[in-house]
Order: sequence, then structure tokens, then C-alpha cells
Amino acid sequence: MSPARAQGAGAGAGAGAGAGAGAGAPDGRLAGMQTLEHAAVAMSPDPPTRLTLPGPFRAVCFDLDGLLVDTEPIWKEAKRVLFERHGVPFLHADHVAVFGTSEAQAAAYFARRLGRPADEGPAIGEEYRAIVKGLFEGPIDCRPGALELVGSLRGRVPMAVATNTRRPLAELILRQSGLADRFDTVVTGDEMPPKPAPDLYLAACRALGVVPAEAVGLEDSPTGVAAVKAAGMTCVCVPSDASSDVSAADVIVGSLAELIEAV
Repeated sequence: MSPARAQGAGAGAGAGAGAGAGAGAPDGRLAGMQTLEHAAVAMSPDPPTRLTLPGPFRAVCFDLDGLLVDTEPIWKEAKRVLFERHGVPFLHADHVAVFGTSEAQAAAYFARRLGRPADEGPAIGEEYRAIVKGLFEGPIDCRPGALELVGSLRGRVPMAVATNTRRPLAELILRQSGLADRFDTVVTGDEMPPKPAPDLYLAACRALGVVPAEAVGLEDSPTGVAAVKAAGMTCVCVPSDASSDVSAADVIVGSLAELIEAV
């Protein structure tokens, strides 16, 4: 049987083939999935096409940039400004190359592309972060369905944000988007190994008092999907870049709004 995915009408074309909870999934990883109403990854030849949260999950963990908030255009603009300062043409491929990666990985890539020695990577990273911070000072839009989904889950299950973004900037983004104080915990990539390592999601689960198999992680990038799966959690992906391969996710949907449980 082929793995199933939920792909609503809003899902972007080219988001990648759906992957997920096939018969070979590790024991316990999808514990309770069969009881999920409208489960998009149910173990049946003709799975339904609707997934809502919280379902059987005891906790929900969210990525931040590109999933809850529409910050990817801001990050991309910051890269363009950085490259322009150094006299190097900025390509969309440069944005994709560091999509969802850690600050250290991005800085090393920038140094190579800008023709600078590797030991200048940290300084270039600081320059980039300064540009980013200036761009984030204004209001930040949430992604479609983000406020509504978080609101529908609040008080029903504990929630976390797990982001590669360092804490001061993550907290600024949450404030500027109206999402501050809506989560039980926030874990950031400057405090432990960043994604695609599972540490952020494992720490989030510990803070929420659940084992990973009882939690679902929501992501928008291949790097994030890899982190959720490495943590032993169920992964729902809402791709923010239609060209990215997020086929390792258990469920792929076009919008967070599709995950809101009807009342």
C-alpha cells in the first residue's frame, strides 16, 4: 500500500509526493493514528482525505518561520540586501540553499557565495542578522489559518514552538505577529543543536510532558520535516515553497486552516 497524504484544494502544485505512515512505520511512531477522525494517514486502502487537530495527539509543536508566520519573504529580502552590499548577484537558488537551515550553515554558505574566507562566516552571519532584525521591526503577518488553529487548540492540548531562529529574534517575531504568550514553551536553535537534528522537538516534548509518539510536529521545510521524523513524532507539513521536497512528512496540506477541527 502506498503512503497516503492529505492534500486539500489549497495545496501548492509541486509540493512533493506525499509520504507517511505506511505499513513499515516504526512501532509506536503513529500510536493511536488509526483512531484519528478523518485520518489522512489511516492504514487502509482508501484513506479519508481530511485531518483535523488535536485528534489523538496529546501535544502540538509548531515551527515558526514560514509555518505560523509569513516571514520567508523577509528572510529572502535580507539575503538580497546582504548580497547587494557585497556586490554579488542574489539568486532564488541562494534562498533555497539555506531554506530551513541553521544560522551557522547559512553563514558558511554566504561566505562561500560572497567569495570570502571561511573564517569570515561568523561576521557575515552577524551582518545578515542585523539586516534581518531591522526588517522584522514592523508588523508581521501570520500564515493563513495560523491564529485560528492556535486559538482552537489553546486550552485543549499543550503547544510549543520549536524554531531554528535564535530566541531574541523568535520572541520579536511572536510579538510582532500577535502570537506571543499563546504557547506553553518556546525552544530555539541557539540553545541546542538546530534542525535537522531532533533536539528542538525532543526538548519541546519534554517541556510539554509528553513522549514524542504522542505529539505531532507541524513544519514547512524539508529540514524541519527531517527533525520531526528524527524525533519520532508524526509530521504534518504545510509547504511554504512549492518546489521543496517534503515527501518524508506523514501528511501534507495546503494551509493550516485545513487542520482546524469543526466545532
